[in-house]
Amino acid sequence: MTHKHIRAVFAIVLLAFAFGATAGLAGCEVMKDKRLQKQIREELDKHRDVQVDKLTINVLDGVVTISGELYTREEIDNVIEIVSAMEGVIEVRNDMNLPDDFNSRNPTFLYPF
Repeated sequence: MTHKHIRAVFAIVLLAFAFGATAGLAGCEVMKDKRLQKQIREELDKHRDVQVDKLTINVLDGVVTISGELYTREEIDNVIEIVSAMEGVIEVRNDMNLPDDFNSRNPTFLYPF
């Protein structure tokens, strides 16, 4: 093998190692996010006033996005407060909403005749 070939093989091995190390770190972050997601769900489940089954919780690099439909603004605020206080949470993004209430917005819905 020539000196050029040895350098090329060394460069390929070095790149493969660097890629493997980076992939390993990314996998570690995914595991952290999955663990945090599970901890959040478990913590919210401890609170009787939170309907955790109505929520979708996603975590990416410690940023938590919560979506779903809850019945009151207080319930939404409570979820945000609980999750924000948890270790490992960097930010909470609120995609939760309140249900559409046709009864209060459309009086003709109540009295169609």
